Amino acid sequence: MAAVSRPSRVAARWSDGGGLLVLLLVAGTLFAVGDHTFTQSVSSDVALYRHYASAALAPPVLHALPREYPAAALAAFLPGEAVPAHYALGFAVLAAFAVVLLVLSSDGLERHPGWSHRVCVYMIAGTVVVVFARYDIFPALAGFLAVEGARRGRWGRAWAWAAVGGLLKLFPFLLLPGFVLVERAHTGKWPVRRALAAGGAVGLFVLGQFVVAPASLLSPVSYEMRRGFELSSLPGSLTLLVDPLHVEWGMAFGSTEVVGGVHAVIAAVATVAMVLGLLFVWVLANKRRLPVEVVSLAVLSVVVLTNKAFAAQYLIWLVPFWAYWPMRRGWVAAAALTTLVYPLLYEEAHIWGPGFYLATAVAALRNVVLVVATVRWLAEQLRREGDRAIERSPDFETGPVQIAERPSVMAG
Repeated sequence: MAAVSRPSRVAARWSDGGGLLVLLLVAGTLFAVGDHTFTQSVSSDVALYRHYASAALAPPVLHALPREYPAAALAAFLPGEAVPAHYALGFAVLAAFAVVLLVLSSDGLERHPGWSHRVCVYMIAGTVVVVFARYDIFPALAGFLAVEGARRGRWGRAWAWAAVGGLLKLFPFLLLPGFVLVERAHTGKWPVRRALAAGGAVGLFVLGQFVVAPASLLSPVSYEMRRGFELSSLPGSLTLLVDPLHVEWGMAFGSTEVVGGVHAVIAAVATVAMVLGLLFVWVLANKRRLPVEVVSLAVLSVVVLTNKAFAAQYLIWLVPFWAYWPMRRGWVAAAALTTLVYPLLYEEAHIWGPGFYLATAVAALRNVVLVVATVRWLAEQLRREGDRAIERSPDFETGPVQIAERPSVMAG
């Protein structure tokens, strides 16, 4: 069979998800820059991006760097200042371009038919309100390109994209331990030189930032350590569950936070859960020879679910990896509940007030749905890899009848 050309593959992806992509682009742009009920809340982050871009360009250039974001995030913030239009529109156009690149970027279309379609469905269900009003699409694109490189055995490209994504928003750095384990399983060697090269490049960037603005180096880490529980987060859900009669809500660190009487205990539990969850995934990757896309999605799921914040834009990190598998009802429901919480139920305090009981409760339901759906997905992957390991065993004998497994269009 002749190899499919790159233009043909891109055309096939456009045919697969083009209509939904256009809908996503139109709806996302309207939410990002339109005049509607939720304009102020949706665009508040964009106003912050513009502030950081203006501050970075003010003399002396680059001496005022973002407080809660890595310095490299300016690469996403600055282009909007150069567009001869409203900053929100310029940023939305840049984000839309990144979305188009994402939808057309997978080289695994033949192995994952319908991937582009599923990406658009998940985004429309869960992130259409924020996809063009948050910069998460840029590190998410870099993280996805990193995993795509790893899937094809192009490890240098995979590490490079993970480093780029990590410099933009830290979380793609957590893909690298999985890359190490999967590459060693395939090649039998530890990628020492690759790790040193990536570490050296990141180190040079960090050194440059320290020289230009030393106080900004650890600012994002300090910011994350001091923030409370955003009401949509799993720790926020636990706060409502264990102390429903004494919870309070307030604005802090750019989000609506929920505060209860056992904050320190829940924070400790969430931290331990994150560490144990990551170790569990990496141990599985080492022992069970899991595919890199399974390891990557599992790692990011642990990080998202145990984080102090679980804003709607965090789904953008997960969506490209969800789409590797047939559509799952649990993931679609989690995406839809995310949109229900933000922005719709965020208006609760203004309508019924005070407090965000309903928004926090529905977010808790979203978190339960997402945990159950992801655990079920991981169990399926482990069973599948176990079956493959048995088939690879020299003692395995193929029986006279083999039944082909046909994945359903909508998994549980």
